[in-house]
Amino acid sequence: MAIDVPDYDLSLPLISSYERLRNNPFADATSYLGTHLRFGTISIRQAFRDAGMSHTTFIKELIWREFFMQILYNFPSVVTSNFKAKYDGIKWRNNQKEFELWCNGKTGYPIVDAGMNQLNKTGLMHNRVRMITAGFLCKHLLIDWRWGEAYFASKLLDYDLSSNNGNWQWAAGTGCDAAPYFRVFNPIIQLEKFDKNLEYVKKWIPELDTTYCKQIVDHKFARDRAIETYKKGILRKLNPM
Repeated sequence: MAIDVPDYDLSLPLISSYERLRNNPFADATSYLGTHLRFGTISIRQAFRDAGMSHTTFIKELIWREFFMQILYNFPSVVTSNFKAKYDGIKWRNNQKEFELWCNGKTGYPIVDAGMNQLNKTGLMHNRVRMITAGFLCKHLLIDWRWGEAYFASKLLDYDLSSNNGNWQWAAGTGCDAAPYFRVFNPIIQLEKFDKNLEYVKKWIPELDTTYCKQIVDHKFARDRAIETYKKGILRKLNPM
């Protein structure tokens, strides 16, 4: 099945509104630059020049990409290992059935499922939603970030090893600049904050009001389980039997 690759947009209207709109997936206020950087149809230097150095929020996102490249170059073990070894003691659940439900957009959490549906159908996903879907897999389901990283690698048109790895380890809490392990995104609150009118969700889940699936795990239960599992994992690594 052929998938259209959107042209990148570095126009002044998009760049000027980027900071204000970048977290709203319904706004479609993305540059679509990633795929073109991956395949070399634009250089990173040209992207910096076209974006204009005064637009700091957008420039910072380009710098993150370069930062993760440096991490991969200097610490190649991150491809298969946690950047922070203290998390090596985490006992992931790695439930295959739940992983497949996540892959297929059947978790019962609309913002997660919409993101996975977008990924599966287009090879792209909004950046805010990537954070939510990745965090859900690692924290709510306690599935190894490497499973999710590999799935994204198989689907993303803009796949880049260093960025994909770095961002997945950020979501899992195991990376070089990771969110604290006790930060567990609430997908219900994330939906209310960033797609309260369900514009994005209804685009990618047309059955939302009819045959939509039930939640595969309760948020509070999953949050408490994740925090406890991470705590035990850190202690297990620091104090091996």
